[in-house]
Amino acid sequence: MTLVIAAAITLTVMVFAVLVYALVGHELRKNEDLSLRRESDRIIQLIQTDPNWQGFSQCTWVRSPACAQLVAPTPGEDPDSGAGPALPITGQMRDVAAGKSEAFFTEAAIGNDPIRVYVRPLPNQQALVVGVRNDRVLASFERLGWLLTATVLGALVVAAATAYVAARRGLRPVDRLTAVAESIAKTGNTDVRIPRSTTTEIDRLSIAFNTMLGELEESRRQQEQLIADASHELRTPLTSLRTNAAMLRNPELSQASKDRITGALEHELIGMQSLIEDLIDLARHEEAPSFTEEMDLNELVLFCLDNAERRYPGVAWSLEGSGHPLLVSGERVRLARAIANLLDNAGKFTAGKFTAGKFTPEPGQVRVTLSVSEGSATLDVRDTGPGIPSEDLPHVFDRFYRATSARSVAGSGLGLAVVHHAALAHHGTAKAHPAPRGAHFSLTLPLAEGS
Repeated sequence: MTLVIAAAITLTVMVFAVLVYALVGHELRKNEDLSLRRESDRIIQLIQTDPNWQGFSQCTWVRSPACAQLVAPTPGEDPDSGAGPALPITGQMRDVAAGKSEAFFTEAAIGNDPIRVYVRPLPNQQALVVGVRNDRVLASFERLGWLLTATVLGALVVAAATAYVAARRGLRPVDRLTAVAESIAKTGNTDVRIPRSTTTEIDRLSIAFNTMLGELEESRRQQEQLIADASHELRTPLTSLRTNAAMLRNPELSQASKDRITGALEHELIGMQSLIEDLIDLARHEEAPSFTEEMDLNELVLFCLDNAERRYPGVAWSLEGSGHPLLVSGERVRLARAIANLLDNAGKFTAGKFTAGKFTPEPGQVRVTLSVSEGSATLDVRDTGPGIPSEDLPHVFDRFYRATSARSVAGSGLGLAVVHHAALAHHGTAKAHPAPRGAHFSLTLPLAEGS
């Protein structure tokens, strides 16, 4: 940044210096040539008053008047000035005398003295050559050149110093950002934050970096929480599996006891499979579906409802469809699991009721309804179970949350969390509604385009 800024400033000053040098030089030369023209006019007036005037040689003077010489078309016809020609005569000057060339300015020298020469024609086949010393003008040119060169070099030094200081001050927030990033890479601590800067661009970068750190911190917290919860939830069924497996090795165990333990093992394995699948779904959180397809929500609900009826045969299930295909776009397996969890939750609590703090079987009813409203399809699941206390409604979609009244029923508290995150991943919503009797859940998904 220092080099770029210094180069830009130096280039600007250099261009300005060249323009100043050219402009001042042009004005000095213009004034010098104007002085020569006026001197030639004065000499012509002298010639008109004195026809025998033949010129004078005074070019060794420090100042004007200039020296002058009359020139003929041929060398032998030059008028004698008395002191001899002082100016160097060229063929172009004689061409002016012969009328073959126009008046012109040129540079010449007498000894070591530079002179500026003006040649103009006279009416009697002669030319008037007027010269004036211009060593002072050339010296002014030289001094101006050195002054401008010093100005450019000074501007380079000042620009480099100023650019360096400005760059260091401007990049100080970037240094802090770099230090924080290196610290995070070294320690893994994402709790640190970048202080806000007064520079707009750096401030935006700091905000974005802090947001990223917050997301990383939240992601790691969720991972740690998921690992802790998974280890806690898997410990109980694993202990039960190990105990039942050990009991099966007892040779004195009756066949009835073996069948009972085998059934318990199968039940525990199914529960563990469901728990692991829920954990996998939750690990994906709200990420977008990896593969999407269009599907009829009616068919998906019918498939899940058929499985729920086989699992809870004592519950009275009913379905009210929309009457026409409801096309939604998403990941079929993920949506099917979310719908199955809603139905499983309703069937589990509708297969019995709570009495004196205990859950005793008493089949109830589950009513499933599909409806369409404003470009979205909504699945409502209502049951006649014990319902959800109003203070628990805001938390039913939290991971591993279980209401006090539901803790005697088998489950991990992950099923509704899976429904919630699947809905978010498909740009939908999952809600728990207050109901006068039982529980009421809804899953709303946007309809596919054209449906």
